[in-house]
Order: sequence, then C-alpha cells, then structure tokens
Amino acid sequence: MLIDLAKYGKKLYKHNEFSREEIINYSERKFRSTIKYAYRNSEFYKKLYSSNGIEYGDLSNINIRDIPIIDKKYIRENFYDIAVSNIAKDKIENAIKGDSLLPRVGEKYIVHTSGSTGIPTNFLYNKRALMILESNFVRLTLQGGEKKLGLSDFPLRNLYIAPVGSGYACTALAIFGMQEYKCKSVVINAQKPLDEWVKLIKDYNPTYLSGYPSCLNLVASLKEEGRIDIKPKKIITGGESLTKEASEYYKKVFGADVIDYYGCTESIFIGAGSSFYDGIYLYDDLNYTEVDDSNRLIITPLYNREFPLIRYRLSDIVDGFTKEQFGSLPYTHMNKVMGREEEIMWFVNSKGKRDFLHPLFLDDLDVKGITKYQFVQKSINYFEIRCITSSRANENLEKREIENQIDRFLSAKDLNNVKYNIKFVDKLQVNKNTGKTKIVIKEI
Repeated sequence: MLIDLAKYGKKLYKHNEFSREEIINYSERKFRSTIKYAYRNSEFYKKLYSSNGIEYGDLSNINIRDIPIIDKKYIRENFYDIAVSNIAKDKIENAIKGDSLLPRVGEKYIVHTSGSTGIPTNFLYNKRALMILESNFVRLTLQGGEKKLGLSDFPLRNLYIAPVGSGYACTALAIFGMQEYKCKSVVINAQKPLDEWVKLIKDYNPTYLSGYPSCLNLVASLKEEGRIDIKPKKIITGGESLTKEASEYYKKVFGADVIDYYGCTESIFIGAGSSFYDGIYLYDDLNYTEVDDSNRLIITPLYNREFPLIRYRLSDIVDGFTKEQFGSLPYTHMNKVMGREEEIMWFVNSKGKRDFLHPLFLDDLDVKGITKYQFVQKSINYFEIRCITSSRANENLEKREIENQIDRFLSAKDLNNVKYNIKFVDKLQVNKNTGKTKIVIKEI
C-alpha cells in the first residue's frame, strides 16, 4: 500500500512539469471522461441531462458552460440517485449514527458538511479516491520550500489537531491514512484540555503538523513556552483562513514550510497556497474548476467516481481566478478565497446603493501585532471588528493604524458613511457545531 501511495504521489508530482497547455488538455480530457461515466452510471445525471436535451453522444463536444450547474440542494434531494453504487438507505443511516470517526459501508466512505451554513449534507468517497488524496500529500511535500524530506522521514509522521468529529472530511483523511498506510499519526481532538495536548505530543516528533490555524496557534504558543519541542518540516493548515501574519508566525516558531490546504467536503482537496509562492494554485489534474458571474467557485472532482459531482457550485467566492499561466506551477491560480457567500456583509452607501465588505480584506492590512480578528455586523451601516493583539500595551497605536487603513478602504469602496468600532478581546466567538472561529457574526 505504501508503494502505491509513493508511486501515485510521484505521478502527481510530475504533473508540476507540464506546460499550462498540457495541464489544461489533461484536465479537460478527464472532465469529458468523468461526465460520460456519470451519464452511464448515475441515474441522476442521465435524467438531468436528458431533460435538458443533452444526450450521451453530445458529451464529447458540448460547450462545458452549457452543462447544468448543481448545488447542495440537488445532493440532498438526489443522494441515492447520484451514487453509482446501489447502497441501501438503512446501511448509510446506520453508519452515520455509529461512533466511527470514518463512517463506511463496505469500501464506501461517508463524509458530511458541518451544517454551519444549513442542513448537513452527505457525500461518498471510495477507497481509490482517498488513496489519491493521500498521494497528493507526497506531491505537496516534494514541491518547493526550504525543508526537504529524506528517506529518514518515511513513513511520514503527522500530528493533526482540530475539532474531531465523525464524518468530517479532514478527519477522514487522517484516519484513512492511519488505517491503510500504518502512518505514525497522532490525532488530537481540540476540545481536550491543553495539558492533555502536551502529554499526547510529548516524545513525538512529527514530519507534518496539521490542523486549524486556531489550533496551531496554541501549539506554537506551547513550543514558545517550552512545554513541547517539535520540529515539523511541513505545516499544513486548513478549515479556517490563514492570515499572512499567522503563516509568518509558524515559520518563525517552527522553521517549517507552511502549506495552506484548500478543500471542502465536496472535494477534500482543491488547491493549496504556501509560504514559498503567492496565492493559491487549484490543481487541475484533480478538479476541473470554473467560476460563475459572481466569482463563486464551480468544481468537478476528477478522482472520485463513486459519487460524481459535475459542475458543482460552492458558496466560496474567490478573488483573482485565472486560467492563464501564473508563476512557477502550471495550474489554475487565484489570489485567495474571499469566503462563503453568506459571510459577505452587505451595506448601503450614502447614495442608497448596496455594496459589500468582506472580512478577508483585513488580511491585506499591515498592522503589526494583530493576530486574529472577527467581524460583527450590527446594521446596514455599522460593524464591529474584534481583534486579538499580541501586546495590550500597543493597543492605541494598533487601533490608529487599523483606522487609517480601513478608512482608506471604505473610501475606495464609496462606503464612507459606514461606521465601525474596534474592540480588543481575549478570545473570539467559536461555532459550537464545527469548532471553527467564525469570520463573520451577523447581529443585524
């Protein structure tokens, strides 16, 4: 199994040497193959396309933009028709009700959305799909950075810290890797007391340190306090936005390369940012990606045939999406994930027109000492920014600098009438269901 993992990982790594044209052609061929497979094997897609006048023979040449877009509502209403395998409903429900962190029915693995944006929605992965995702870590490990891995680093050792729950996509990869490849992994539920973290980490030196940034901030603090002494070569974050300051903080404390892992339940890996290049690459060999007119990301996973998602629209809004060649890698590139549609704060300007602010513009602020922030929208023309600072002694200076930069931003957006308040706090509000720090709280 480890040999298969290494072989496929090297195959993916070789795609880094493709030209932009080669990777686009590869991705489009895989897209056509995936959609034909879905038409032949998924009752849902055959009905959907036939009702839109699309027959199997059209799939080789049809303009991709003429293929219907689906979203989470379609999944909830057609779960068993989308799946290519005939799985009994009671088996799925029993697996979900069980206490396994990786629910499964035979060789089919069940993951679900957190429900933070609505009703939890289930998705299926097969064993091969999870193997490909595990192999992708080999590629991410080998490409770029200052910290190279050698033979002594294998099998890879991973320390994963996050709110651990049954059916969480990120947990699924960690557990699957432990079960299938006997990787020396330690999984820590972030809800455990910090003293237990220290006991579990003691005498364990991981190759990877991975988890939510809010959790990794605590691990970095434990190291600075001398309570643990780990020297990971790669830090992989996900589940929450990674600020530039947090990335620099991890690099300073651990001396490791930082990889900002971008994925979701629907496609557990979509792309990655890093401390050694700008923005986020969307890996076209694993997903065919597009954006709609509102810059919402549309994905077609190319590696999971158990549960095909064709032109599936996420609620993620992205900035700077381009199919043109960008930087050192041949993949589709974007600047950053602006966030989910429901995280956008809409205001009314002095002319009575609606315009939006997104909290991730703070990621562009250069205010030394601010380590974390959270937006609270109070009305259509007022919001509050809650900040955590590394030193309360500098609050006045930090506040003035935040005000200077936000005022310039509001002026550029013609939102000078929008008022705000800056509040320094010791901790930010956490979503009880997901364990994630919410970027936006709406009290409007």
